[in-house]
Amino acid sequence: MAVVLINALASTAGGGITYLQNVLPRLASGGWPHRFIVFVPHGSLDQYRSFESGSLRFETGPASGGAFARMKWEQRNLRNYIINNNVDLFIALGNFALFASPVPQILFNRNDLYFSTEFSRDLRSRKLFGEALNHWIKSMLARLSIRRADLNVAPSQAFAERIQASVGIPASRFEVLPFGFDAVRFRRNSETAVVDHDFIRILYVSHYNYFRNFETLIRAIPRIRDRVKSVAGKEVRLVLTTDIQRGLVYGGYDAGLASDLIDNLGVRDSIDMLGPVAYDNLYQLYKSCDLFVCPSYSESFGHPLVEAMAAGLPVVSADLPVHREICRGAAVYFNVFDEEQLAERCVDVLTDPALNRRMRSAATARSQDFSWDEHVKGLNHLIDRCLRDQSIRHDESN
Repeated sequence: MAVVLINALASTAGGGITYLQNVLPRLASGGWPHRFIVFVPHGSLDQYRSFESGSLRFETGPASGGAFARMKWEQRNLRNYIINNNVDLFIALGNFALFASPVPQILFNRNDLYFSTEFSRDLRSRKLFGEALNHWIKSMLARLSIRRADLNVAPSQAFAERIQASVGIPASRFEVLPFGFDAVRFRRNSETAVVDHDFIRILYVSHYNYFRNFETLIRAIPRIRDRVKSVAGKEVRLVLTTDIQRGLVYGGYDAGLASDLIDNLGVRDSIDMLGPVAYDNLYQLYKSCDLFVCPSYSESFGHPLVEAMAAGLPVVSADLPVHREICRGAAVYFNVFDEEQLAERCVDVLTDPALNRRMRSAATARSQDFSWDEHVKGLNHLIDRCLRDQSIRHDESN
């Protein structure tokens, strides 16, 4: 029985937490020929201990410090832990590898921002030069990590190809392992959604940040509102799971300029800002809306896209290769920063009943292709491959 160490110290929010909440109970259920040790964030240790079993146990790291302090701690302490505890394989979940791992290493690449020229340009255009430098350093470390890993995992083919083109390493050192989806858990709160038929509701599920491209969506609102009103005779409401107000900062992302744009366009009365919504309430939120929109200019997978499709919503999405891969025919697409085309696509879907029905049917069908059970099976297959084929260890000079 091999000992596998998983580093999840960076899984403190969003997709990282979603990943652990779905993968850990499946690892704990047994049936896998390995023993797993998972390093989780210090403040989350008690939360995850409920998943402990004979094949799964938890450790934690430093109680405080930023990303760079954590990485420094990992490079020294995790390497020593691997040596002292006879670990056979190391898995890094958070984009950054051990630069001198004593055992074969699998690196999960999740953050498209490290390969996004649009994001770097966005930071500079906002005169956030310190943040741009910080981002550049992390991007270089991410690239170094990819070169050091024996096997790289990406959640979509589009993201894997983007990394390969940027870093220049062979496809043989990449595997695509899509994230999963648990439809039963998602629909657990199955109470009938309260729908106000006097309004058409367009939903975007995301906290505020720059790469989610809220500004393009905001600029599209007047066009969508006026055209839908003229065709369908109904008012349009944009529903957000964040709050965009001057003075609010989310993880370093200042919502001030987006708030000013809302006020300058006079569309604040057309936006329902709900703030963060608990996962158990998301299904009812999706079901209460008529359309899901995703204007993000940087993405490696897109969990909300799968959630929207599972709720049977048609999707209007920025035209990125990864969005086309995830949604296929369940979405229509617009040029990323073109608010006029975004508005046209929304109006088309909202006012064409036949198109709307086709997209809803495609959405439900496509959502069924994503499974956490299949993801965990795939993960164990990759573990077996690395343990079985020691030739996977590469020459780090490449």
